[in-house]
Amino acid sequence: MPGEVIRRTEAKAYFANERTFLHWMNVSVTIGSISAALSGVAGHAHRHWGDDYTSSALYVRVLSMFMLATSILIACWGGYNFNHRANMLTLKLDGPYDSKVLPAVLAVTLVSSLLVVFSGAVVRLHSDS
Repeated sequence: MPGEVIRRTEAKAYFANERTFLHWMNVSVTIGSISAALSGVAGHAHRHWGDDYTSSALYVRVLSMFMLATSILIACWGGYNFNHRANMLTLKLDGPYDSKVLPAVLAVTLVSSLLVVFSGAVVRLHSDS
């Protein structure tokens, strides 16, 4: 047909899509592991260090559940983006192939989690003095 352009999708685009998916899964597993460690520490503190740490353990558990939910959302979003991009590559559609929302959400979530942990440590240090 006149005017029809045949597009060729290179193999490196498929590999880049898989590599991006694996990176998001790595981030998800890392955040989930940190969440599990925080939850374990909170349970240990609650059982073995007495009632003084009960309120702190509650904050840490809430933070760990928030991070676990974030980890699950990142895994789901990474899987969705992988399938969406793979379909776009198979159909030889033009982009956009980038994700502008998830990196911003991830950065805000991690920074706020670190700020909560840091502020809790500062408050605890100040109350011990």
